[in-house]
Amino acid sequence: MTLKIAVVGCRGFGRVHLNALSKLRDRYGLELYVFSRTEEYARDCQREYQASGYFTRYGDVLRSNVDIVDLVVSHDTHMPMSIAALEAGKHVMLEKPIAKTLEEAMAIMNTAKLSGRRFMVLENHYFDPSVWRARELMSQLGRVSMIIVRKLQYNSPGGWRRVRELMGGGALIDGGIHYVDTLLNLGGDYTEVKSVCAHGFSGIEGEDISASIFRFTSGAVGVLLYSWSTPSGNVAPVFEIYGERGFIIEDPGSRIPGKPYGDLVINIDGKQERVTVEKVNTVEREIELFLQSITNNTEVPMPPEVAIRDLKAVLDAYRGCGELSTI
Repeated sequence: MTLKIAVVGCRGFGRVHLNALSKLRDRYGLELYVFSRTEEYARDCQREYQASGYFTRYGDVLRSNVDIVDLVVSHDTHMPMSIAALEAGKHVMLEKPIAKTLEEAMAIMNTAKLSGRRFMVLENHYFDPSVWRARELMSQLGRVSMIIVRKLQYNSPGGWRRVRELMGGGALIDGGIHYVDTLLNLGGDYTEVKSVCAHGFSGIEGEDISASIFRFTSGAVGVLLYSWSTPSGNVAPVFEIYGERGFIIEDPGSRIPGKPYGDLVINIDGKQERVTVEKVNTVEREIELFLQSITNNTEVPMPPEVAIRDLKAVLDAYRGCGELSTI
């Protein structure tokens, strides 16, 4: 079975998808196509990735015989482009977030269910084994009191990411939603969120600094720090989990390219050890598992409900700091 896949977005993170698909091409018999509104760039992209063809109009993608549309596009186009592809009978991979609003997200999910096509938001942090290994080990901590997730960096993006209306917010709904996903996968359901948002020096219209406190139904407190205005060099652990009997900390020194999180350090009753975690490229893994769901006629590995959960948490955080009133 040859799967034909069109990557809509040849720039930025679209190239990360193309690199992953190039590695998976032979294993799954993929036929790659690329899309760019600029014909010269589309041709260059086709040559670079040895694609079978290129498109410059989205309507042509929808009328083509491609099986899968991989959307790496601005947030404001997630809903219309996803729905159009699903209604055209295509399976859809959509780079996070699922949409700008919950209403848009529900519209996509409902269309996917009616279409009978596979639909998945590509949230590669969901597929990082470090998070799920930490989740397994949390039972050894006894009652968990606090979970801290942080990503502090400097980023001054160009193009549509500078425009609040196109983003649906600022840094948190873009890169920050990765870390929201990790926090919720570790902490579970929450009852309230309190947040502070600020505008630093990244140059975007939306917020580029946010600090949010989640109260989980378990009683634990979650702290989420995300910023594009804090150069840090990635020296701090991304996540820390504290409980009655000790802690679990992500080790930043053991990260590898393509995998957001490193190995774990766990300390129980004063006894400390390192837990080595499987090393995987999470973008390759999420795409491969999506392809398997098509070839094996099984459910997608990350249900749309998870992406909607993550978006809701971002919007709750924005509501807590008054950002939604200005979008």
